[in-house]
This record gives sequence, C-alpha cells and structure tokens, in this order.
Amino acid sequence: MNAKDILAHGHRDVYQALDGLTMEDWQRAGVTGRWSLKDMAAHLASYELFLEDALKFVLGREPRPTLEAMISDRVGFDNQQVANRQALSAAEILTEYGQAHQRVAGLVEELGSERLRQVGTIPWYGPEYSLDDFIVYANYGHKREHVIDITTFRRTAHLDRRP
Repeated sequence: MNAKDILAHGHRDVYQALDGLTMEDWQRAGVTGRWSLKDMAAHLASYELFLEDALKFVLGREPRPTLEAMISDRVGFDNQQVANRQALSAAEILTEYGQAHQRVAGLVEELGSERLRQVGTIPWYGPEYSLDDFIVYANYGHKREHVIDITTFRRTAHLDRRP
C-alpha cells in the first residue's frame, strides 16, 4: 500500500468537495442530520488530528489530545470536537485541517512503509490492525463517506456552482 498516495487522494477529495462555498453556504445545516458544511469540515479536521495522534502513538510521542479524547468518549467525541470549533471560521477550520494533514504526511514519511504495515501497533483500534489499515479505514474511507455526503448535500441544496 502507498499510504502517501492514499492520504493525498483523500486530502484532495475533501478540498474539492468544499471548494467554492460562500460564507452563507458554510452555515447551511443538513449535511448529516443537523451538521452544517462548516461542522462537517470541523469533524474532518478532528479526524485528521486523530490520525496525527495515532501516528504519534506508534512513535511514542506526546501529547496526543485527540486520540485521548476519542478513547475516553467515543460516543461524544464527534459532537464535542465540532463544538470545540464553533468559534472558528470555515477558513480557520480548513487551515487547521491542512496543517494537520501536512504533519501527518511528515509522520508517515518518518514511519516508513514497513512500520506502517506492522500489525499490533495500535492496540486501542484492534490488535490485528496496522497503521496502514487505520489510514485506509478510519481516514480515507471516512473522508470518502463524508465527501459523498457533502457532494450530495451541495447538489440537493443547489450549492454546487462549480463549472
């Protein structure tokens, strides 16, 4: 597996899905339940930070606040992470997401393909999984799911003004 390529494709897809929105568009609720497009971006930013912390876990680095928040409250994690970003603008959330992605790319490079595919390095996710698995399922697959949500919402709410 080429983790760098998978991460790059997921990152590109998120930016493409959110491209061209107006300030008003960002506030429109209904992407998934009551979440707005801004809330969805906040959710995706929190999962990029979650991946960063997962990579740091394997490297033995701290702090890992997003990983700790997920482990301590899986049920409330999503809503709490979105609530934590309510005061931020959409641009600030996208900056946070982009910066986290840059750090993730650096950590993936540092870990190398052999360590990424090593099973058992993330016991809190499942002892039979590797970071490669986590990247595909919990990051890329998660992004693809929400890119579809965003794209569908934009189409049905007539927010897709892209050529």
